[in-house]
Amino acid sequence: MACIILFVMVMRKLVVFLVILSTAFATCQDYVNANCQDYVNSAVTEFGVSCVYPQCFGAAARYKEAAFCYSCHGDKATADTYFQKAAQYYLQGKDYMGPAGDYPLTAPSYEYAADMYVELGNPSQASIYYDSAINEYLKIDDQANATAVRAKKAALWQTPTTNTTGQAGLSQNFIIGGIAVIVIIAIAVFIYFRKPAKTAPSPQPPDDEYPDLDLGEPEQPREAQDKSLKEKMRDRIRKKYGLE
Repeated sequence: MACIILFVMVMRKLVVFLVILSTAFATCQDYVNANCQDYVNSAVTEFGVSCVYPQCFGAAARYKEAAFCYSCHGDKATADTYFQKAAQYYLQGKDYMGPAGDYPLTAPSYEYAADMYVELGNPSQASIYYDSAINEYLKIDDQANATAVRAKKAALWQTPTTNTTGQAGLSQNFIIGGIAVIVIIAIAVFIYFRKPAKTAPSPQPPDDEYPDLDLGEPEQPREAQDKSLKEKMRDRIRKKYGLE
């Protein structure tokens, strides 16, 4: 019963993982069904061709969406154009930030610009902006994001840089996730079957199984003992006075 419950719990986690993964894979399909130019038009109409922060930050995000969209359509040249434009707008918006403005967003601006250079296949430029992002995060004592950006920078030299929407990365995550689920199941099964089995108490042999065993005479009841004493006393009196 416990093994069945454990199996159900693991399967639930696997289903959640697959749902999350399927949502990630659906992103590119959504781009395929979309008109990529709509993202470009939105960047211009909503935020303007030339902008100041925070409009630049919003326009950069729209250009990034357009770049991913064109990449899903297989138009690498146009995708690279908008990845470059997105990086430009992230950095342009950063120039308008200062102590009197929304200073904490300086770090994300550098980070997102670096992400765009990763998509462009330019790890050297991405590394420079990742370093700037780390420095800005440390200025506001944001250790968590600084650590996350360090991991991004380290990954630049561990895996080849590709100009895709992350399908290869998602496939890798799927494989890693599948292996993790298998390992979890294996550990759970090992722990379950490693528990020592409960041993049943050994049955006691019946009294007549060893007939030759001398267990002594059974103890007589109290009344029988008293009667035996009276008879002995009576026999002694008869013998003493010659009444036998």
